[in-house]
This record gives sequence, C-alpha cells and structure tokens, in this order.
Amino acid sequence: MFQGITRNWPIKGAALFLALMLYVAVQLQQPWTTSFDVTLNVLLPPGRALMNKLPKVRAQISGKGSQILKLYTLSGNITRRVPDTLTASTWLIRLDPAEVELALPKGADVRVMEVRPSEITVALDSVARKEVRIVSLVSVTPDSDQVLHGGLSMTPTTVRLVGPERSLAAIDSVTTVPMEITSVSGEFTRNVPLDTMPLGIVRLAPKQVTVTGDMGRIAERSFGGIPVETGAGAITSFIVTPPRVSVAVRGPEARVQALTRDSLRVVAHITGSTAGGGVARITVIAPRGITARAIPDSVTLRRRTASRRG
Repeated sequence: MFQGITRNWPIKGAALFLALMLYVAVQLQQPWTTSFDVTLNVLLPPGRALMNKLPKVRAQISGKGSQILKLYTLSGNITRRVPDTLTASTWLIRLDPAEVELALPKGADVRVMEVRPSEITVALDSVARKEVRIVSLVSVTPDSDQVLHGGLSMTPTTVRLVGPERSLAAIDSVTTVPMEITSVSGEFTRNVPLDTMPLGIVRLAPKQVTVTGDMGRIAERSFGGIPVETGAGAITSFIVTPPRVSVAVRGPEARVQALTRDSLRVVAHITGSTAGGGVARITVIAPRGITARAIPDSVTLRRRTASRRG
C-alpha cells in the first residue's frame, strides 16, 4: 500500500501543488475585508487643551485578496482643526470613510467601508468670549493735488475675542497694523490685518478689516463781499472797517464748486480788549472739509455814538 502511495510521487506532488496554487488564486480573486488603526489628529487653537484622551479609531477596507495582500502595512490618518472662535467646552467630530488617507500603492483597488467610531465628542478646557472696538492705525498721504473726502471708513468696527477670562479682562481694544496709504486716486479699498502680537494666546475674528476712502482733486475759489458779523448776526454796536471782506476757499473740487456765498460766514472776535474799539481778528466758518481764510484777516472796530437831538 505504501508503495502505491509513493509510486509516481513527483507527478502526484506536482498535481497537488498545482491544485493548491489554483485554490489560492481563486481565493485571491474573492472579496476580502480587513481593518487597521487610524490616527486621529485634532489641531487645537493656541492656549486650548484636550481634557480627555482621544479614542482609538479603526477603519475597515474591502477589496480583492490579491490587492489587500500587497498592502504589507496599512496606515491612515484623519486631521481635524478646532475653530479658533469655538468657546464651547465640547466639540463633535463626525468621521467619514472618505477622509481616511491611506498610504496605499498607486493603483491599489481597495475601498474604505467604515470608520469606527463614526462620531467622537472632544472635551476641551473652558474659555470666554468678549467683543471690543477696533482702533485704526491707517493713514493716508495724498498727492499734492489730492484730498481725502470725509475721512476713512472701516468695516467692521468691533472684533470678537476668545480666550481665557483673565486674559480677556486686560484687553479693551485691538488695533490694526500700522499702514500708510499713498499714491491713490478716486475711491479705494484696502484689507488691513489686525495686530495680534499683543494678544498672546487670545484668538480673534475677523482677523482683518476693510478700509475705504475717496480721494479727489483739490480746487480753490474766491468769494468777495462777504459781510463781517459777530456769529449771532450783524454787528450793530460798532462801525466795522472794512465791513465786507473776500474769502478764499480750498477743498475737494466737487464741494468747492457747489459752494455759494451763503455757505460762508465771516465772524469778528470781539473780546474785552476790543469792547471800546480796536482791531478784531476774523475767522471764516465753512462747511466741513473746506478750508477758508478771510482777506484781510482782521477788521477795525469803532464804537458807535448815540446821536443827540437838537
């Protein structure tokens, strides 16, 4: 019997080997599943800390056995960043198989089927929130023939801070970074970062503001015959010399062209030293954004005397 078994053993051994190889080849074409550890990376804002250990995450993949056997080692990772503005003490992470980045050879035909757990609640240390005003450190240097209309506008004017309550208590405002705007004409817009250096671990949102302005050409005009007054009306107690003066105005072209004589008032400053007469300084009251000067810049006052009846 033993001789019957060993008879032609090379042929029988080869047949057995071929059969085994065929079985293995068939099995390698069947779908396989396996699982591996995934590293969960949680990126925290400055100054915040995790209050508990992150759980282990496992990913399950599926594919042909021949493909899976090519993967001698499996690794993957999911990275999530906690928002800078989060003030809650917990943060929910939902995991998606598509987020797992596998270190797979190019062309590997496998698929991530599931990630467990699919939801993880991360516990964080507590922080506070505060809203403060923004102080602009932006300046405009116009060209010699240009002027800024109405000043600069900034949006937003307040910023939201997030951080330890003790740190927030010492902050009452945030500034922009210093910036000088030059060589602009017409309407302009600039995005200006906020200065975060003095804040330490305190985070803020937004991190920049939008500054807008309108540059225009400068124009000059002259108005003659503007009466001198007291600011409360005509001067009746004095004889004013000269009673009317010229006014030179300077400002944005559109505003200067829209001015009329009624837009200007020339006021004599009558003080105690001039109560009986003398020289009084005069100034011009003009609309906002317009500079104006009187020519001459002073008048002579002589008190009127009551006429006697005969």
